[in-house]
Amino acid sequence: MRLWRVAIVAVLTALGGCGPDLGSLEKGETGQVVAAFNGDSLELDSGLRVFLAEIDAPRGDAPYAAQAQGELESLTLHRRVRLAYGGARRWTPRPRPDQPAPAEPPPETAIAHVFVESEGGRWFWLQHELVSRGAAYVRPRRDNHVRTPELMALEAQARAEERGLWALHDYRVLTTAAAADLARAANANCMFGDAPYRIVEASVAEAQVFDRRAALILDTPTATGEFSAVVFGQNFANWDGPSFPTLDGKRLRIHGTLGVYRDHPQICVDQSAQIEVLDE
Repeated sequence: MRLWRVAIVAVLTALGGCGPDLGSLEKGETGQVVAAFNGDSLELDSGLRVFLAEIDAPRGDAPYAAQAQGELESLTLHRRVRLAYGGARRWTPRPRPDQPAPAEPPPETAIAHVFVESEGGRWFWLQHELVSRGAAYVRPRRDNHVRTPELMALEAQARAEERGLWALHDYRVLTTAAAADLARAANANCMFGDAPYRIVEASVAEAQVFDRRAALILDTPTATGEFSAVVFGQNFANWDGPSFPTLDGKRLRIHGTLGVYRDHPQICVDQSAQIEVLDE
């Protein structure tokens, strides 16, 4: 009997040492979390900063920002984590034309999926937990989107059940008129981090495709003109979704950043997973 118990302990120890199930993700660094920022960023004891891949959370003075950071802290602080990669591994800051270059280079920052070891020795996928709680929303990028379909399904359930940030009026699904008002109020460039990230539902009145960009003119004009969903630059060049003309007349749910370009409000899309075709 004693030998049997020893064998069970040995098996459990071996299983506990296997670490998390990363699936198709590539194994990355390990460490202990010493700080959490903004609901979607961590710092490890090695000094490495970590942006949580494929999600974002409210930050600063935004509604639910304090709760999002609190959720992240409660799940990660002083716990062992394993990083895993499914796309670009490091963040490179994008210089802004209206700001001087920093005097010192920013700290090395990973873009990773994070797996956390709980007090009981079990591992859980952090992005899954945050999105399920409504403490973060899904935000795929052109170079980081391998687990977006799974995360989108979790977000849809959290939104339907009004968990976390989805219980607030501020994060409701927007009409084009409401989105245009918010874009103008923010007055941001949709390429930068201060642009609000929201969800808009509307039908496509016209799909326009050019050499380097596409614009989906949405069906409900605002008081000041058209509101468009736009894809441009490398996002357009690497587009892997449906061809834009096939979206003409379709009702869409669009996730993206709200901006204003040449006095026209718009929602900018980086990756095809940000456009859901509701008719289908």
